[in-house]
Amino acid sequence: MKKFLAILLFLSSLVYAVSTENILALSWENSFCKVHPTDKACRFRKYNDYSLSHFVLHGLWPKRKNFCHSRYKFHLSYKFLKILQKYMPAAKYLAKHEWRKHGTCFGADVKTYFLTAIKLTQEFNETPFLTFVRTHLGQFVSLQRIRFVFGSVFGDKNKRKFQLICRRKNGVNYITEIRLNLKGDPTKLDLNRLINNAKEMVGVRQCQGGIFATP
Repeated sequence: MKKFLAILLFLSSLVYAVSTENILALSWENSFCKVHPTDKACRFRKYNDYSLSHFVLHGLWPKRKNFCHSRYKFHLSYKFLKILQKYMPAAKYLAKHEWRKHGTCFGADVKTYFLTAIKLTQEFNETPFLTFVRTHLGQFVSLQRIRFVFGSVFGDKNKRKFQLICRRKNGVNYITEIRLNLKGDPTKLDLNRLINNAKEMVGVRQCQGGIFATP
């Protein structure tokens, strides 16, 4: 499946000039569902869902641009939507919003936009950072510790190139999302190079630590 998606993305990207400064927002769905248990994406989770053990896609956001004019309309085939739902559990109602607000500023058609986002999500989940999260489920981890681990995975100079998002519920601070600063053509470069090219996250509110919730 991954090779098939990569080939489709390569062929699609040959004709586009896409956004080269982006934010990749990845959710830890277990924490999100602790905070929002009635959300549709949480109420219908199954025992073998990808989201139980992996980061999932919230969005790929071109920086400093929203709701752009685009000649490309939102249309996803049923087959492609099923693929997208694995990596974006809320795709049925979130994908159209993400396309209108962010995808229309990306510079490619809707399929290329989401293929790119899926590719980056897969690459992040193949790193030892996910192993760290899985081995610390239910434990408090500080921003300082997460920066150390992020730096050990992606390079020490990159340890401040993300934003940590937390939400509080019943007195518990849950880590719900990590947002990565990326620079370069994401249809052609891998995640490591995109992070290497980017600047540090500055001027953003950082959660100082929290819990990656268990399923």
